[in-house]
Amino acid sequence: MMYLIRRAEEILMAEYHPADQMRCPMHFCVGQEAMPSALARVIRPNDILMSHYRSHGYYLAKGAPLDAMVAEFYGKKTGANLGIAGSMELASHDHHFYSGAIVGGSLFMPFGGAFAQKYRGVDDISVSVIGDGVFDEGITYEIFNLAALHRLPLLIICENNKYAAHTPIEKRQAVAKLAERAQAFGIPFEKHDGNDPVLLLETLERVVPEIRAGKGPRCIEIATYRFCGHVGPGEDEDMGYRSAEELKQWKMRDPVAALRHQLAESMEQRQLEQLESSIDAQVHSAIAAAKRAEWADFNDIVDMNWSGEYASIVEFKSRDVSTFKGSQSEALPGPF
Repeated sequence: MMYLIRRAEEILMAEYHPADQMRCPMHFCVGQEAMPSALARVIRPNDILMSHYRSHGYYLAKGAPLDAMVAEFYGKKTGANLGIAGSMELASHDHHFYSGAIVGGSLFMPFGGAFAQKYRGVDDISVSVIGDGVFDEGITYEIFNLAALHRLPLLIICENNKYAAHTPIEKRQAVAKLAERAQAFGIPFEKHDGNDPVLLLETLERVVPEIRAGKGPRCIEIATYRFCGHVGPGEDEDMGYRSAEELKQWKMRDPVAALRHQLAESMEQRQLEQLESSIDAQVHSAIAAAKRAEWADFNDIVDMNWSGEYASIVEFKSRDVSTFKGSQSEALPGPF
């Protein structure tokens, strides 16, 4: 799973600019593959997972199909959301996976899911994946209070990668103790190395059953780092908010490289190479299929957003769609 996420991102990054065929902002999660890979081992099909917009790893971790994700980025009708959501609003309703909603959305919507799960009396859980920037938002603390008060089956995962877009945490927080704030509302918290997948898996295997058993919400903060810039495949070297040395130090702690080194001690080199070649082939195949697929049809898009249930009270005025181009070829300049 870690290698699938990494190679999907790297290959998509290589494809992103040359032909400008993916016409949506892309937030890549290279360097942050450990937590979604660990979560994939403990999350169930009916559990709700909502991620921030750096979401590709969590989408794959929920078992949603790679082909549909890639086609979504290309704006094709075979995409997970008919090609109209793109990367930032990537979702798979069949897999109970949702993303986007900008800062805070990936916390307050799973809160609603957890409330519904408790109301129905099931042992499913809701998982909220947030960044450190969410702790700048007031709604965060309202949700902490209500989730603890009602002992909701909510797992809050904070990926602390030091930056909210381009602003370092020390310029946003006088006291940069994030997960500890959850404890003030009665939510147990833990802090871990976000680049150690084995440690994260062991933590989730202990914490998730407690949530399913009705012991209330939990908060896990992980220290991790994105190798790419805030948006797009670059490293933001021209933005001046982080140093080349800091990036170099974090790359020396690459979670995928570290795990591969561990696996090399128990697997033959040939097995590892076969695994990697197979995953690379999957990603390239998904890209080729996306390029061949048809563009979304305007009428299909209307059907997704218009319900005949309200026809008696709302007049829908049809329009000439002969000039509609699914390729968005008129949208210039190119993507980020």
